[in-house]
Amino acid sequence: MKHSLDQLLVLEAIERLGTFAKAAEELHRVPSAVSYSVKTMEEQLGLTLFERLGNRAQLTAQGRRILAAGRQVLQQAEELERLAFVMREGWEPELHVVVDGVYPMEPLARALRALAEAGAPTRVRLDVEYQEGVPERWQQDRADLMIILDFDPEGDPLQMQALPTLEMVLVAAPGAQPHYELVVRDSALRYRRAPKAAFEGGDNVVHLSDFHGKRLALLAGVGQGWMPLHLVQGDLDSGALGLVAGKRWTYHPRAVWRSGQELGRAGVLFLHKLQNT
Repeated sequence: MKHSLDQLLVLEAIERLGTFAKAAEELHRVPSAVSYSVKTMEEQLGLTLFERLGNRAQLTAQGRRILAAGRQVLQQAEELERLAFVMREGWEPELHVVVDGVYPMEPLARALRALAEAGAPTRVRLDVEYQEGVPERWQQDRADLMIILDFDPEGDPLQMQALPTLEMVLVAAPGAQPHYELVVRDSALRYRRAPKAAFEGGDNVVHLSDFHGKRLALLAGVGQGWMPLHLVQGDLDSGALGLVAGKRWTYHPRAVWRSGQELGRAGVLFLHKLQNT
């Protein structure tokens, strides 16, 4: 690199204050040191950056272009220092969470809002998978945290935290024929070509990619299917959907992370908000 951040700071101070002497005073240097910094930068770039007009220094056209680009570099350097400072305070650079798509969005949104309100500098990545696709993505991407319904841990030592229970109900539209069972397919790679067996064990199965599409198909009377209660409570209350044989199932979701990969401040806050919703 032909220039340094220090040289850019000198360049910016001279342009803003108008003279080498004032720039030297602000930067707590002698004027000769400021002059030397500018001269060295001009030699390195092969450009004339300033015109001396009496006691004042004025940027040349080339100098103005260099300073405009230099100010962007200085801003990025300031951001880097700020980021390093907050990371020293315990904020991780990125929080990668893999969540089962059946999990309600409301507590996730509250957790994300809490991070924003705390001024967390952490970049958050939230990936949605289904069933066995959740641990598969978590392992494949070495994600920090996963929100999963059922999990049989193998391999790495893990830490787990119970989350509020999730109730599932078997529903259909009034008058709909239970000819088709609607299922959100498992997103694990091994089920892409040969989907796993349906929950009710029928042969006539329609596989969908998510629960929102499944809800619309149920409302259209396509068939019956298991749905998270939080997504269909309004439909049950209005009569647009009804329970099939009163069937219900309760899941006990858990947050899972690796014992040797402790969560930073963002992960701890995110998990705390999920636990207390």
